[in-house]
Amino acid sequence: MKRFFFLCLLCLAVLLPGCEPIENGGKVPPEQESYGELIGTFYEEGRNMTLRLMDITGLYQEVAYLTGAVPVNHTRFDELPTQLKETVKSYGLASPTQVYRMKWHGETVYHLLCFVKDDITGVYKPSGERIIFPSFEAYLQFLQEVSDVTCLLLIDTELVKKAVDAPNLLIGTWQTDWSHLHHDIGSGRGSGIDETVNLYPDLPFSLTEVCHFEKNGTGYLRTVKTFKNGKKEVSLDPFTYYLTNYQTQTGDINFHNYSYICCFAAGDTIEYTARSLDDFSRVFDRSFYHVTYPWYKQKSDPFSNENGDPKYGIPAKDKKSPIVGRWTGIAKSAALVFGIRTYTVVFRSDGTGYLLSGRQFYQSFAYTVDEKKGDELQLTLYKYDTGFYTDDGFWEEGDWTYSYVPQPTPKGKPMKVKVYDSQNSLELEGWTQQDAHQNRTPIVFKRVSR
Repeated sequence: MKRFFFLCLLCLAVLLPGCEPIENGGKVPPEQESYGELIGTFYEEGRNMTLRLMDITGLYQEVAYLTGAVPVNHTRFDELPTQLKETVKSYGLASPTQVYRMKWHGETVYHLLCFVKDDITGVYKPSGERIIFPSFEAYLQFLQEVSDVTCLLLIDTELVKKAVDAPNLLIGTWQTDWSHLHHDIGSGRGSGIDETVNLYPDLPFSLTEVCHFEKNGTGYLRTVKTFKNGKKEVSLDPFTYYLTNYQTQTGDINFHNYSYICCFAAGDTIEYTARSLDDFSRVFDRSFYHVTYPWYKQKSDPFSNENGDPKYGIPAKDKKSPIVGRWTGIAKSAALVFGIRTYTVVFRSDGTGYLLSGRQFYQSFAYTVDEKKGDELQLTLYKYDTGFYTDDGFWEEGDWTYSYVPQPTPKGKPMKVKVYDSQNSLELEGWTQQDAHQNRTPIVFKRVSR
């Protein structure tokens, strides 16, 4: 089983202040400088992307292997056995990779672990020959028999972004709401199937967002909260935007993929993705999830007469709700996911917010505070502008297949939250980091005031 949730969060950057208008494809606000040592930069023709492989082993003295904590004996890529280098490189280009050395039946072997490859297929001799296990039970026996396990190398993978001279297919008006659902994306039946399914029908309101992109690098995001009694709450957030990456792929699936930074007038800076299987002629998604509520192209903004104050800035402290604010947490796990990760979560007083990994957008959400006892709050989160999984009630997983669930009943997810330290520290249920001995400690989010 692979760590799908953490794959979605593998992004390292920092939030930036507002930025000045420039032409698309020109100089863009920089991301945080990479940490670790550069192994090399490689172009992947099949995926039409350039990747940097970074050696981040120096962050650790011990890490978690499959059988427990093991020491780190940092060995640089160039010092690996010559016949093993190409295999390690191919693993690293696929996804962040761990390289371990150990003794087995008196011989030295290497075990490569990678998010998108099965652990059982990653055992190699120094000659580069893969050791094939006749059964999963034989592999488990191997894990019990190995000794002198040490971690040699931890590789992080970074995308080299490029948008110079990229065509801007984002230009125009796009709308997403809690009614129009898109599923079976990339299943061989075109760009997906559209249905009308109300998202979170138990909530007293629904949300619609309209995003407009001008050719000159300006635009706006209009958010309309519509209550069941017809009342509306509207916010309008002007922004400047810059394309930071453009990628195309042809073959079994043809798609266009953009990364772009929105510098909101109220102060937020967020990097988004937009992917389309139909040349952005009708629809785009944040990523190719099996089920999503995507952005549909519109001839004009249906809410052009609805205006309101901007909200994509830093929420001030709220005496009525201690959770309101912008919170940033930094994690350095020595198990499962390696490296330094920066996460930001924003809770606004209007019951909406969003989650970032670095400066990369992960999802928006609405939330309710259901109970408060001392420092602890019981919330329900209602995510949107993202993908939905098996436990969201939209699709089910079979034998290597996924299928859409007819008549889904989407519901919010409960979450416990602790606010303390004079309302300047925050802990979210389920957000932890692990040390080499698999001990979990909470990620502490600190309030950001500017």
